Amino acid sequence: MNKLSLFVGIALGLVFSIFVVGIAFKVAAPSILLKEITSPYEFDKTLKILEDRLNAKEGWHVTDIIDQQEEIITHGGADTGKVKIIKFCNAKYASEMLSADEGKVMSTNMPLSISVYEKSDGRVMIGLSNGYMMARLFSGRREGLIMQKVVSEMEEVLNFTHFRFTIF
Repeated sequence: MNKLSLFVGIALGLVFSIFVVGIAFKVAAPSILLKEITSPYEFDKTLKILEDRLNAKEGWHVTDIIDQQEEIITHGGADTGKVKIIKFCNAKYASEMLSADEGKVMSTNMPLSISVYEKSDGRVMIGLSNGYMMARLFSGRREGLIMQKVVSEMEEVLNFTHFRFTIF
């Protein structure tokens, strides 16, 4: 075997590996970055439980509930069915996150959001970002440590659904 054959083999193997990893990430990305939980309750009860649990959790408070269905219809879009977005915040964690200049970019994800929506088959769902993956992406940094605390507390808020953050 000559050096050229070895080089070509390694180069082709590298290109193939990058291609396979790219496809795998594209297929897995929706379940890695976003989580969808089936609620055991009807729409309004799910919304109320989440609002009450967030407001009861020490340091947390609901800042707004957006009726996305109403917003869409009001501004000329087609009816999407029931979709509400709960915006919520923890001032202590927000202050920790935004106190240093390198953390200020995280304000794009503030306040945090959880959505409650009804699918066409009648199932009520809870949608949220995968905080576990965000914390992993920022591991070793101050932002990652703060996100780990948030993840733990959000699991407590969502324990009525038996939800746990995972990679997949």
